[in-house]
Amino acid sequence: MSTYDSPILEVFNLWKSYNGHQAVKGLDLSVKKGEIFGLLGPNGAGKTTTLKIIVGLLKMDKGIVRVNGVDISEEQYDYKKQIGYLPENPTLPEYLTAEEFLGYVAKIRDLPSNEIKDRVTYYLDLFNLEKRRKDLIVSFSKGMKQKLALSAALIHEPSLLILDEPLIGIDPTGQHQIKIKLKEMVKEGRSVLVSTHMIDTAERLCDRVGIIHNGKNVASGNLEKLRRIAEMGEDSTLEQIFLKLTKESEEFFEEKPVRRRLFGLFRKGR
Repeated sequence: MSTYDSPILEVFNLWKSYNGHQAVKGLDLSVKKGEIFGLLGPNGAGKTTTLKIIVGLLKMDKGIVRVNGVDISEEQYDYKKQIGYLPENPTLPEYLTAEEFLGYVAKIRDLPSNEIKDRVTYYLDLFNLEKRRKDLIVSFSKGMKQKLALSAALIHEPSLLILDEPLIGIDPTGQHQIKIKLKEMVKEGRSVLVSTHMIDTAERLCDRVGIIHNGKNVASGNLEKLRRIAEMGEDSTLEQIFLKLTKESEEFFEEKPVRRRLFGLFRKGR
């Protein structure tokens, strides 16, 4: 477990809507330095929206997001130097080779010129892509592209690595290599925020998890704390806790009266 107490990421009362649909509803979230934090939730819970707001791809409607103490609404660019981001479906420049792509990313991340070659070689070797370094990305499999995109997110050694479903399409050996790398990061005091549907993996990999549903944080903590919140026994798994808490959240949401405006009068929803 992490021995670092100060947060690298703080999210307070976050709201975001799309075309009248409220995707995130007052979400609170905190990731400590030196931990792997898992973000769990059903499809449409608001996970990807939250990650995109943190990395600056979406603008929040309301709320506060701080990265290492910096309010991202006040400083919209420099904080991104501390972040590495792997989206769920990364799009890579397929006309480049693996070596060219990582070299390009290293340059725009302002790595010293004398370090770029070694850093590129390190990540290509780490994820078993060294033999394909001169090959065009268009010839890569989905899993190879995913590992290459992760290498790009890691190459500048970010303080906060944000991953959206990072293990999809990756073979077991590659998944093992990624998990080892993430654990090495947190030992160095850096942090990982990972959104995933792979609950068993989250249970084994993450120091803490946050369960979100309908755009809200249902519960956050380590497995022991989540068992207490869910009022479940010490043998209960994260999957069992997740299913119970999201079901209870859904039932609460459905039971709340909905008020509609009809012909100038407010009436309870049918």
